[in-house]
Amino acid sequence: MKTLKFLSTVLLLYGSLYTHSASAVQRVYLMAGQSNMSGTASTSHLPHGYRYTPHNVKFYHKGQRRQLGRYGRFGPEVSFAHYLSRRFPNDEHIIIKYAAGGSNMQQWMPGNQYYRNMLREVRLSLKNNTRVDAIFWMQGESDAQNEYRAAHYGNRLSHFIKSLRRDLRSPSSMFVIGQINPVGSGYPMVSLIQKKQQQVNSRIWNTRLVSSHGLSKSYDKVHYSAQGQMELGRRFANAYLGRPNHLAQKLRSDLMSLLN
Repeated sequence: MKTLKFLSTVLLLYGSLYTHSASAVQRVYLMAGQSNMSGTASTSHLPHGYRYTPHNVKFYHKGQRRQLGRYGRFGPEVSFAHYLSRRFPNDEHIIIKYAAGGSNMQQWMPGNQYYRNMLREVRLSLKNNTRVDAIFWMQGESDAQNEYRAAHYGNRLSHFIKSLRRDLRSPSSMFVIGQINPVGSGYPMVSLIQKKQQQVNSRIWNTRLVSSHGLSKSYDKVHYSAQGQMELGRRFANAYLGRPNHLAQKLRSDLMSLLN
C-alpha cells in the first residue's frame, strides 16, 4: 500500500512538471548583492532590443517600479528578464532588485540594515504573501579583501540563505550564487571565498553556483562590462531553468526503480 501511494505521488509530481508550465503563472525573483549585482555597465552599450521592458515583466528597484535599461547603469536583470520573458511568454515575471555596493557579508546578516531594507522592499513591491521562486546572489568581493571576513563567509552565507527563505516565507526558493572573480592585489582571499561558495552550494538544499569564468570586465578588472553583465544574466536564467530538468530526472529515476 505504501509503495502504491508513493508511486501515485511520484506520478502526480512528474506530471505537474508539464501541466504547470502549460498554464500561466506568476514568477517572482529577488536579485541582491553588491556592485556587480547593482551593475556599473552603461545602458548606452545595451543592444537596442534590450532597451525596453518586456510586456510580461515588472521590475522593482529602490522600492519603485521601473523600466529596464533606462537609468544609466544596469546589472544582470536586463538579459535575465528578456531571456525568461521569451522562455515563458504567458507568465508574469516580477523582478525585485536590492543591492549595496561595497557591502560585506556581515552587513547582510539578519537584523542588520541591508537585510531589513531588502525585506521591506520585497514586501512593498509584492504587497501580498506571494512566494519568491528564486533568489540570485552576487556578492563576496568585499569579503575577499579581508582574511577574517573570508574565513567566516561560508557560515554567514549559509545562515543568510536559511534566514531569508524563512523570512520570505518561501522555504523552497532556489538560491543561485554568482561566483566572484575580482582580479588584483586588493583581493587576496578570492580563492577562499570561491571555495566557501562551492561548499555552501554543496551543503544547502536547492542552491546553484554560477561560474563567472570568462565574463568580460571593465578596466578595473572587478566590475563586469555591458557584455559581461548580459552574459551573467543569461547564466542566472539558465541556472533557474535547470531546476525542473533536475527534478524531472530524479522523478523519472524514482519511477523506474519502482517499476523494475
